[in-house]
Amino acid sequence: MQNVTVVSACDQNYFWGAFLLVASAARNAPEVPLIIWQIGFEKEHVQLIEQFPNVTIKKLKTGDPRSVAVRKPEALFGVETDFAAWMDADCFLIGDISKYLIPSNGAFQIRFRGPEENANVWRNHYQTDDLPGGIPAAVLKRWRRDIGEREIPRFNTTCVTNCFVIHKDYMDLIQRWRRQVDAVLLGNVRRPVDFTVPEYFMTDESVLSSMLAFAESCPPNSHYMLDQDPSAHVAHFGSNPKPWQNWRKKSWYTRCYLLETIQWVENQGYALPVVPRSLRSSSAFTSYCLMWALELKSKMKEAVASRFRRYH
Repeated sequence: MQNVTVVSACDQNYFWGAFLLVASAARNAPEVPLIIWQIGFEKEHVQLIEQFPNVTIKKLKTGDPRSVAVRKPEALFGVETDFAAWMDADCFLIGDISKYLIPSNGAFQIRFRGPEENANVWRNHYQTDDLPGGIPAAVLKRWRRDIGEREIPRFNTTCVTNCFVIHKDYMDLIQRWRRQVDAVLLGNVRRPVDFTVPEYFMTDESVLSSMLAFAESCPPNSHYMLDQDPSAHVAHFGSNPKPWQNWRKKSWYTRCYLLETIQWVENQGYALPVVPRSLRSSSAFTSYCLMWALELKSKMKEAVASRFRRYH
């Protein structure tokens, strides 16, 4: 058994994501234990997840109306291995990623955005004096005040919390992340993206970025390896719709891997839930056409928004 546990959490709306994550792990990295935290699953959902070896399913505490996204710290506690690897329930393993799970520095690995990606994330927040590619000055000011430690940020970009790995010696970061989420996110955050507090509109991700930028005590970050190898990486279906609903262009390359995994589940004799139309081999042409229609709609919407920003 690997000295790292993969942890994820979701509600019933992400059941198919959790199923694909667990199935892809059983197929590609069977020695890696998984813990799936859930809320709202039916008995059948639980049974379909638990049928795979090396998988434990646990129930999140009820009575918390917030999005599961801001409950990541809660789910990470209690891992018994030296390392905990968080993966969102819309992640999927392509190939055996186990050799990349342990951070090269033995501490922490998380992906940071490059300037172009960061500029896209903050495009609606930049003011006249801001340089696109970094974090807007107003956001940095708020983060600096809320953390109350470093004056100069450790970096001028943001991290991505859909997948990261941390050693148990640094779980105090996760404890503080939980406290900071409670302190700065106002109200009941219902979605992973919420503009109630603009400086933290990426919710859990913005909070962790603020800590890594301004907190004095943070684990050293090693080079992120879980998206480098085309034959062994963690795919993330971050944008809506998800593959079990419809397809986006950037995730279309994974379709063959998803269909192969579904076929593998059936061949191994595991129970299979009713497969959505978008994940059926017979729907390739329809899915392809719908994917391009959605891509065209998105490009037109962004072109209009870009022109609006330019003249206002």
